[in-house]
Amino acid sequence: METATTIMSIRAHITGFAAALCLSAFPGSPVIPVAAHAQGAIDGLVTGAGSGAPVIGAEVRLVGRSRPTYTGTNGRFTLDNINAGEYEIRVARIGFRVHRSVVSVDTGTVAVSIELSPAAFRLSEIVVTPGHFGVMEVQMPASQQTLTREDIETIPQLGEDIFRAVKRLPGIAADDISTKLNVRGGTDQELLVRIDGMELYEPYHLKDFDAVLGIMDVNSLGGVELVTGGFPVEHGDKLTGVFDMQSRTPPLRGARTALGLSIMNLSFMSQGGLAGGKGQWLVAARRGYLDIALALTGGDDDLSPKYYDVFGKFQYRPHPNHRLSAHTLHANDGLRVRDDEFDLDSGWNSNYGWLTWEATFPAGATVTTTAYGGRVTRNRLGEAEEIGRISGPEFADVADDRRFLFAGVKQDMTYELSDRAMLKVGADLKSATADYDYFSATRTIIVTPDGELGHRFDTTAVGVEPSGNEVGAYVAARVRPVDAITAEVGVRYDRISHTGDDDWAPRMLLSVDLLQGTTLRGSWGRYFQSHGLHELDVGDGETAFFPSDRAEQVALGLDHRFGGGLNLRLEAYHRAMSDLRPRYVNADREIQAFPETEGDRLRIDPTEARARGVEFLLARDQGRRLAWSISYVLAKAEDRVDGRWIPRTLDQRHALGLHFAYRPTRQWQLSWSWQFRTGWPATASTFAVDTLTDGTLQLARDPGPLNALRLPSYHRLDVRLTRNFFIKSNVLQVYFDIFNLYNRHNLRSYDYGVSVRDGRVLVTQFDGDELLPVLPSLGVRWEF
Repeated sequence: METATTIMSIRAHITGFAAALCLSAFPGSPVIPVAAHAQGAIDGLVTGAGSGAPVIGAEVRLVGRSRPTYTGTNGRFTLDNINAGEYEIRVARIGFRVHRSVVSVDTGTVAVSIELSPAAFRLSEIVVTPGHFGVMEVQMPASQQTLTREDIETIPQLGEDIFRAVKRLPGIAADDISTKLNVRGGTDQELLVRIDGMELYEPYHLKDFDAVLGIMDVNSLGGVELVTGGFPVEHGDKLTGVFDMQSRTPPLRGARTALGLSIMNLSFMSQGGLAGGKGQWLVAARRGYLDIALALTGGDDDLSPKYYDVFGKFQYRPHPNHRLSAHTLHANDGLRVRDDEFDLDSGWNSNYGWLTWEATFPAGATVTTTAYGGRVTRNRLGEAEEIGRISGPEFADVADDRRFLFAGVKQDMTYELSDRAMLKVGADLKSATADYDYFSATRTIIVTPDGELGHRFDTTAVGVEPSGNEVGAYVAARVRPVDAITAEVGVRYDRISHTGDDDWAPRMLLSVDLLQGTTLRGSWGRYFQSHGLHELDVGDGETAFFPSDRAEQVALGLDHRFGGGLNLRLEAYHRAMSDLRPRYVNADREIQAFPETEGDRLRIDPTEARARGVEFLLARDQGRRLAWSISYVLAKAEDRVDGRWIPRTLDQRHALGLHFAYRPTRQWQLSWSWQFRTGWPATASTFAVDTLTDGTLQLARDPGPLNALRLPSYHRLDVRLTRNFFIKSNVLQVYFDIFNLYNRHNLRSYDYGVSVRDGRVLVTQFDGDELLPVLPSLGVRWEF
């Protein structure tokens, strides 16, 4: 079938649309009025409380404005072009408590003096987990932000997507097209993805294209914590890591709105405060217009991909120690393809809603209670036909209708017994049901015993409605016997009714401050991942659920902060996996609308697996005129199949990343990013004519040996130029981005041409799908 060709043709349409956008959507440089000096300004000094010494490199931000400034060597800063009014100012620096206060601005210059108190951090705030990355506004003791909000807005990327932005962090494998995050040799399904405490089961848009974007707009996010090492017991039912997103904290007063336009999306975000700061709200909506883009560039009217998402939250503080919040997230995808050989209608729909009560009690207990529910659906209907194809079915017809509904309640509590001892307990109760209605039919060419061409028909039909309950509970104790040592020991229990699993997972974490600025972190733990109700491979004929996958992981990490904003991270890990359920993959790794019907479909039954590696990251602190980072990863991920160790699908032995950002002024930034990795594994195929029991001849494909080949090495260079225009208290940001600047032809797969002559099978191997070519784009974002 030519389904891959049809689907992948969108790359060419996107490229053409990007060029059209650069040439016509913004025909000239915008004329921006210069802000008048009659506006107000803030001239400030930041010092350490008690010492009076200037604090260098502190981030100073007016809450709601997207661009921060930083204190110089004398501790001073200036914020200008500010309309008259009251603003909440936020000052943050590692080693100090975050400062928040309200400043009144008139038409002149307001002088402020801010004292930062040394961080007498609560025990619960200390990072004891190796492989912990704080992104955007997440700052933790002894742990620098890896990427700030300014970095996310200005680093080269497609689609303004948070999943794409964090691909540059060590330990993550991903290709150009997909946003799926594969952590340390694991699959994307082994990563827990959450927003404001809510687990997302299908967090991607355009999943028929291998998940092009995430369903959370980056403009609505306030921070992200990515844990690639051993995560603690409050997170369960996943093997490799946690991707924990938090939405923005709206300003206590006033409102801010942002509009964005890029080659992928049109976005809107608004946030504000009410009731004297007791209430806050945020709403974000995004509409992808690939369907419109294809029409504008003369694309096929019969190819129409579209998507949108909406996120909203409202929170209210009836008391300073209590906060109630309501959240909703809705995401929708639709794809229609029509041509002479291919017909597809596909739709995905995700709905989440949850209510949260957070309470802090005088005795030292903090309790978070959440009631949640959701519904995820998938509908896929279509057929494909390639007359005369002998390397697989020449015809396939698929009808696929799935539903997954869930509801539950969870509670987490931390109780600080003293400043050196803390207890964590929690529980999660969930009920879920799924509905699978699947049918596929294929037609394959055969040769009958009398030498005539014929056909063999195969069908797969599955109709099941599984349901079940899940119970999770954990308890952990964290202690700090001396100032330099923090340890946590805990155990987690998960009961999964539809698989019959009873999983106990003990875990230990340790953080040791060796020297000034040097921290050693280690973890050991057992991890389990159950076969989810929504994960049944009915397209491959599966009707039963498998027991939980199991893993035991050890990780050891070293962080050191040099002077001058230079930070070093070293980490080593080893993960051993067992009791793994089968995986289904396509040997040719092409993007297919109906991958389960293709002739290269494989079932992998590993008896065990292992992943190990060493990660290195050296970065110069953000907020400076020149910021950069260098990362290198040496890793190996393998499955044991039929007694042999073979590379996993995304095994990459070597990976190197170089990232630079130059900010000569607040108005300009030039960023570039270069990435290199060794080629991913590929599977060679041989073909032969088999004689069936009735004498029928059929072309058979032998996919072995599995993953014995390697694709060529991958590398590319991305560049982005960003210009910020400050208009009164508003910001207009315009950027020009070039993806894959030198147009490197990176392969996604190998392909095969097959023919039969005189009873002999002739096979030609050639380069298959390529990843994205050079792709220029232009975008604009206005915040007011």
